Amino acid sequence: MQGTEAILGPGGLIAIFLYLASLLVIGWRANRASRETSLKDYYLAGSSMGAVSVFFTLYATQYSGNTLSAVPGNAYRNGFIGLSIVVAVMAIVLVYYTYAPALNRLSKKQSFVSIGDFIKWRFGSKPLLIAVNVIAILTLITYALGNFKAVGLLLETASGGAISFPVGILVLALVMAFYESLGGLRGVVWTDVIQGSLLFLGCLMLFFAVVSLNGPESVTNPTVLAGKLTTYFTDDIQTASFLSIVVLVAIGGAVYPQAIQRIYIAKDARTLKRSYAPLLVMPILTTLPMILVGMSVADWRPELSREQSENVIIYAVEHITGAYPSLAWLLILYLGAAIAAIMSTIDSAMLTLGSIVTKDMISSDLEEDGGKRLYRVSRYLSWALMMVMAVLAIVLPQTIWALLIFKFEFLIQTAPAFILGVRTARVTTGGVLWGLLAGVTVTLVLKLSYLVGTDYSHLGGIHAGLWGLMLNLLVIAVCASRQKASAA
Repeated sequence: MQGTEAILGPGGLIAIFLYLASLLVIGWRANRASRETSLKDYYLAGSSMGAVSVFFTLYATQYSGNTLSAVPGNAYRNGFIGLSIVVAVMAIVLVYYTYAPALNRLSKKQSFVSIGDFIKWRFGSKPLLIAVNVIAILTLITYALGNFKAVGLLLETASGGAISFPVGILVLALVMAFYESLGGLRGVVWTDVIQGSLLFLGCLMLFFAVVSLNGPESVTNPTVLAGKLTTYFTDDIQTASFLSIVVLVAIGGAVYPQAIQRIYIAKDARTLKRSYAPLLVMPILTTLPMILVGMSVADWRPELSREQSENVIIYAVEHITGAYPSLAWLLILYLGAAIAAIMSTIDSAMLTLGSIVTKDMISSDLEEDGGKRLYRVSRYLSWALMMVMAVLAIVLPQTIWALLIFKFEFLIQTAPAFILGVRTARVTTGGVLWGLLAGVTVTLVLKLSYLVGTDYSHLGGIHAGLWGLMLNLLVIAVCASRQKASAA
């Protein structure tokens, strides 16, 4: 890649490859710790995780390629709109509290493994199951693609092109497929504890290094930040767009397929609540610093292209190492932790995708021997899915931010099925199904409206997915009202 010299020298590359080798050992150890050859053990680690493990696996899943590439890249290009992600990620936790504890209790009683297990139990509708799974699969694919692109760009830029984008993705995909197929979710969670800790420290370290280089007129000065925010919110369209992203990400992020599986793995509802509490403050300590770093790089290097802006963190690292050569080894540690955290995020998505394919789509005749054949298939499936995603990440041209927003606009249409499905018995199967289809249709029409000459994808500053959700909820309300009237 042009525009930056190698930040990772031979020593740094060796350190990262040694770390990757250690992940293989973790996968092997997780395999040895498996209690049984079952889908529940492979995909949910036995559903007995404590609060610390659940917190770290949620943290490492939420703060990864999006935090390190998409969010600061968008902040570099578009400024303060990126701060909406900070508010949104905090709001995700509030949405969790509305339904996650109840879903955890249900998952223990009903032995849920995949997200489709809840849909089958609650609604008993195959068309609805298919619709939810199609959206979940598309979400997981775009989620994995975004993170594969992030880690490929990170390696290519940090090595100054010594590790090419395709080679970086393929090598890491092989490593992930190996330890994921060995250790399942248990292996992923074990690595999440280490990687989440390193990522957290790395983000703070990078931010404070940037602050030390910025002048008093920089956006990292709280007084300057407050003044610019006040000016920003005087524009109604900008305010509407800001709030639109908050709602979109808050609700969509709370029904991530892998986040729902994290609800299943907690030992009990009390453990789940304890793991969520610290997540409320993590956006301020992780997302906000990365956004301000992205905006700072816009002042330092305003000439970056759109593609280069997806890697503003690397340019920040390059600037810091030029000013403080003694920090080079700490920044190498940060890059290694970032790469590892992105890998854990991809793992989570691939495991959840595998559970959907294995549990909801593969023929039930594989369960005749107690599920052992299905368990073996799930491990082979890890390899197949990982390789397909790696190839797609290499050949598809979409930016990471585009993939991030795209998935939320459709994923949010499944929120009523999970949140309302858990919270109330009044929602009907037909209402949820037709509401979901109506929401997806409106979202798709608005997203594609640019093809006929007028772009309505941000009508009134509001994202297409939220217009779809409003129609979705209206259809659900009408169907529930009709059922109540007919019952009377």
